[in-house]
Amino acid sequence: MASVDMSILIVCYKSRDLIQQCLEGVYAYTSGCTFEVLIVDCSNDGAVDLVKEKFPAARVIENSENLGFGRGNNLLADHANGTFLVLLNPDVIVSDNAIGLLCQTAMSHPEAGAVGGRSKLPNGMRDPGCRQWIPTISRMLIETFGGAKLLNGCLPEDAKGPAEVETLSGAFMIVRRDAWREANGFDTSFFMYSEELDLCYRLRKNGWTILMTPLAEVIHLVGGGQGQNPNRVRMITTAKMHFLRKYWSRPQAILGGVIIWCHGLIRVLLGTFGGLVLGRDRAFKLRNAYKTIVFQPRNWWFGFQGGPIN
Repeated sequence: MASVDMSILIVCYKSRDLIQQCLEGVYAYTSGCTFEVLIVDCSNDGAVDLVKEKFPAARVIENSENLGFGRGNNLLADHANGTFLVLLNPDVIVSDNAIGLLCQTAMSHPEAGAVGGRSKLPNGMRDPGCRQWIPTISRMLIETFGGAKLLNGCLPEDAKGPAEVETLSGAFMIVRRDAWREANGFDTSFFMYSEELDLCYRLRKNGWTILMTPLAEVIHLVGGGQGQNPNRVRMITTAKMHFLRKYWSRPQAILGGVIIWCHGLIRVLLGTFGGLVLGRDRAFKLRNAYKTIVFQPRNWWFGFQGGPIN
């Protein structure tokens, strides 16, 4: 039987310089719901020692390998006692009762399998993780040809209360434990990125509602200089193709892969010939970020598992 309202799950990876600020906010501001904090570290960078020293109330689950985001959260969920599971990135800054408000929203909406808060970047802009959407051919084409801003899965900025969305950001969301168990948690074939997209997709197929609330908001220290990191772009692309291979038919997945490749090609061409418009530095970074997508498609075409498209 659950002994607390919520279990806050934090998967650390090279997070020693971030976890203290995150946990200070959690313990200082979270109220209105009882909670526990569970942490697993996947990089052995000293984060565990710091947590044990400064936050003895937190439960550290021992681990000696890089589990990835999905497997790490599944491990923590197996040890959790909460009625709800809060997924929280270590690079999140909590400066008010955002987690408590997230829990209270979930409690008042029993039809919701998951509820997400909103997050902003340190510069005040909306975190792109709040704007995610389920891929379709038409949406992917719109994104490829520069219409990404037209595809906004987030609540309107002037929203006053919770509303239904397609998917949430795994950096800051709460999942009803019954819904989590019904879905068997994260699909661990996703090593990094798109795990929450897949989970929300399955929750909705199981009949649960996915909500986002404007009442709970945090700061997410993500993307600083990493938006065009080649490794990050490749991993995100691999995850997207993995999702298509899982749910789309073979012809659809092949078409989706071609659109992804064209998306990369357009950006490589812009980076190669658009220096006068974009600026030399920006153009170089754009080309460098996507050249692997274009010239080495085998690095992402088969998703995380490899093998032919089913």
